[in-house]
Amino acid sequence: MLIIDLRRLSQAPVEVRGAIASDDPLWAGTDVDLAGPLAIEGTAGGSPTRGIWVRGSFSGRLKAACRRCLEPLDLAVAEEFELLFDPKAPESQGDLTLYALDARADELDLRPPLSERFLLAVPAYPECRDECPGLCAHCGASLAEGDCGCDPAEPDPRWGPLRALRGED
Repeated sequence: MLIIDLRRLSQAPVEVRGAIASDDPLWAGTDVDLAGPLAIEGTAGGSPTRGIWVRGSFSGRLKAACRRCLEPLDLAVAEEFELLFDPKAPESQGDLTLYALDARADELDLRPPLSERFLLAVPAYPECRDECPGLCAHCGASLAEGDCGCDPAEPDPRWGPLRALRGED
């Protein structure tokens, strides 16, 4: 369960286990295309008056495209996390692990901060492999499938006016 009953925390730490579905409204407006649910496991402890800590890990798979060759990818993203919810913290501090906690709250929804942490863990420029040759700049053919046949010495015509200014033509 990703919504913690804060009254239970006064007795002992509680296990946090759950998932955020790939079609959850939390993902709306993001460029992330989850291939399945985001699985979360962890432990929460503390008290609503002193602060709550949550430690654990998440893992999920997303669909993306290689930034070099545009081939579809099935990318695994997993990370450990630690979240702190402080009743004395202001709403925004710029700290990626510290969140404000309403001291009068009975429940704590972990889904928003965990989805935020997942989005930060997603690679900005996914690649199918480090050695991916990408696409030919002239014809757009995939260089992973072999040489495209373009003449590498053939200059790009868009640079013609600049070459003319420099007297290279």
